[in-house]
Amino acid sequence: MRYGKTEIVLCEDVQDLGRRAAAAVAEVMRRRLASQPEVRMILAAGESQMTFLDALAVEPGIAWERVVCFNMDDFWHPGLPREYTCGWQVQRQLYDKVNPKRVELVRFNAPDPEAEARRFGDLLAVAQPMDILCQGIGTSGHLALDEPGQCDFETRVLVKVADVDEQSKRQLREDPNFQALGFIPDKGITMTIPAMLAARHLFTIVPLGLKRPILARVLATSVPTTALPASILSRYEGLLFLDRDSCPAEHGGRAGGPRVA
Repeated sequence: MRYGKTEIVLCEDVQDLGRRAAAAVAEVMRRRLASQPEVRMILAAGESQMTFLDALAVEPGIAWERVVCFNMDDFWHPGLPREYTCGWQVQRQLYDKVNPKRVELVRFNAPDPEAEARRFGDLLAVAQPMDILCQGIGTSGHLALDEPGQCDFETRVLVKVADVDEQSKRQLREDPNFQALGFIPDKGITMTIPAMLAARHLFTIVPLGLKRPILARVLATSVPTTALPASILSRYEGLLFLDRDSCPAEHGGRAGGPRVA
């Protein structure tokens, strides 16, 4: 199956998806590390990335000491506890286990979010070109925190300050990583879509039944629109990993709807 230029990989469940996505990413990492001094990759956080990050952390034969990792985004709020940030999740699940050469995170509590976006963008510019992108799709249809109506498929800006969409806030309230926080930040700092999709190898990782409605919309959208940011994936070669709960039934998803935990 394909969504435009993107190939769809249908997995049995969230655990199978995590393993298969990690194996595909690791294979590219090993191949590129065999022919270049270092690999530069972009990673995402969130509930949908958990089994993938756990599986990637135990993939054998990766020279992580030659890998530079960027988190694609984070929330911004001066009082946000570190343990509720995107960077903290990926730090615990992956970076602390594999010890990459360098990790670059958004400063979620920086005094000035615009200045922090410029700082992070400058780091990303120096690191170009990126080799690997590992991302999800939000229930709003966002990529990173590039929300509907707030994204630009042609911008030359690499990192920006974003307003968190109300649908994204609803998703976060149900995310076990955020439930105890008590509030959802209104703003985030995010890589732009052109900055992320310029990577040489694109992996989009979208398990779980709560993603089925937005994936049905995305896969039914043949012409990319900024009202549905993930629709731009149809224009790019890459792999889209779905499980039978997230995948719409007409594309091979679980008949009768996704399982309820």
